[in-house]
Amino acid sequence: MSLTRRAFAAQERRTTEWGDSTPPPAGGTGGTGGPVSETAALQVLAVYGSVSVIADALSSLPWQRFSTPDPAKRRALPLTQILKRPYVEISRMDWLTQYSTSMALRGNFYGHVLERDQDFFPTQIKPIHPDRARVRRLSDGRPEYRFNGRVVPTDNVFHIRNLTVAGSLVGLNPIEYLRVSLGLAIAQDIYGAAYFDNSANPEGQILVEDDLDPEEVVALARNWVAAHGGTGKSHLPAVMTGGAKFEAISINPKDSQFLESKAYSAGAISGMVFRVPPHMIGIVDKSTSWGTGIEQQERGFVTNTLGGYIGRLEEAVDGLHPDEQYCRLDLSKRLRGDKLQRYQAYALGSSAGFLSGNEIRSDEDMGPMPDGQGDDYFVPINSELLAQAHQSIKDAQDAANQAALDNGQAGGGTDG
Repeated sequence: MSLTRRAFAAQERRTTEWGDSTPPPAGGTGGTGGPVSETAALQVLAVYGSVSVIADALSSLPWQRFSTPDPAKRRALPLTQILKRPYVEISRMDWLTQYSTSMALRGNFYGHVLERDQDFFPTQIKPIHPDRARVRRLSDGRPEYRFNGRVVPTDNVFHIRNLTVAGSLVGLNPIEYLRVSLGLAIAQDIYGAAYFDNSANPEGQILVEDDLDPEEVVALARNWVAAHGGTGKSHLPAVMTGGAKFEAISINPKDSQFLESKAYSAGAISGMVFRVPPHMIGIVDKSTSWGTGIEQQERGFVTNTLGGYIGRLEEAVDGLHPDEQYCRLDLSKRLRGDKLQRYQAYALGSSAGFLSGNEIRSDEDMGPMPDGQGDDYFVPINSELLAQAHQSIKDAQDAANQAALDNGQAGGGTDG
């Protein structure tokens, strides 16, 4: 094989094995703030806040399991082991937290199926860190998974991808693709820490009448820093000798735009990358287009942000159960309004006849009424089918006409 053909073959193998979202090597994604890794990204306030909001919101949702998608025949089923505690070493909330964090930061969630029940459905799935997982496509077209360096049969792999491109075996890695934006935020934090630690910006300059050689310049600067550097020596009086003068340097804060750039990075990371409403991570100094109230913003967060995480997880978990059965994360508590709004909705539902008292109590986490009370549906006194209403009106008109006719006949007979 020629050198050119070997080069193209090597490139094709790299593309086929790892795809475009291969986790980069350690330190291989240097941005303006240095190497960008999962750990470095989580040290940025906007990243940590956005990821924690998504993880907390998703992990707190309870599971529901139903017998069939048909609403007329649907009935609730007991939760299986995989829904109650997917991995015995951690809680259900921790498992869901690791799922959402891995999806948000790395674009993939890997799980290793360790146990199955008598019907061969998984009962234990161990989360695998993306750095410990490798995926490639073999020469015969089959995908191969390696966890911690060992080949794992695809039947024992639980893999969920976030954003993907056509033909890729893995989801896109935000740490890799957004390393410049994340690196900029890291660089801003580093600069800010240095600025307030010992002033990254010189506040003044020392002017001397005579020319100094390089050694004298260094010695003068070191003496000044030794006498006035650090927070413990701040505001000490300066004594200048030998004709030296200290001249302060003033910089307009608007020119540096440091705070504005940090605010922009925080808004871009939370809004563009993770799609989290700004008020959820403490950005409350500007208006938002997520909605006019907290309820509208919450609905936008659930629909536009949590929807992708929840939909992908539900579809994958459905495959771990028999056909026709399906599982859903209950969003009712997350989407419900305040107490006044809920009670107004309950009153409308009860008066319209499609909500019973016990159904309302169940939505409010209250037990049923004793002795079977609360199971009845109230029907408004003036509610009836349209055809029945027309017939009732016709019958009433016929009865009135007949009564008038009878009264007329009776009156005429008396006069005669």
